Amino acid sequence: MEVSRKVMVLDENILDVMEAEKHLTEGGYDVVSLSSPNGALSKIDYERPEILLLDITMPRLNVADLLESLRASEEYEDLVIVLFSDMDAEQLQKLCIENDINGYFCKSMDVTQIAAFLDNFYEF
Repeated sequence: MEVSRKVMVLDENILDVMEAEKHLTEGGYDVVSLSSPNGALSKIDYERPEILLLDITMPRLNVADLLESLRASEEYEDLVIVLFSDMDAEQLQKLCIENDINGYFCKSMDVTQIAAFLDNFYEF
């Protein structure tokens, strides 16, 4: 039986979402996207992704509140959060350490490798 692998992409840049979604789908992921921070927690509750690919520079997104809500809930203790941003790697690494975030994938990196990168968060 194949394991379902669901990732939610929370990013307002539709071109970035489409490119990531293409490579994630090819890599065997079920992809759900959300281009507005409105109702993000409700959508996460409904979709139950294993991985949240999060652009923390989204306009109107209160990252601190979202992360606090996710990390405070036992329901999401296994949710893998990966930053997906134009910020440089050093900034993203610092944010990961400070906010208990599992990892980051810079948009400047080779997006064709995104599924292989996310595979690292699964135990095979």
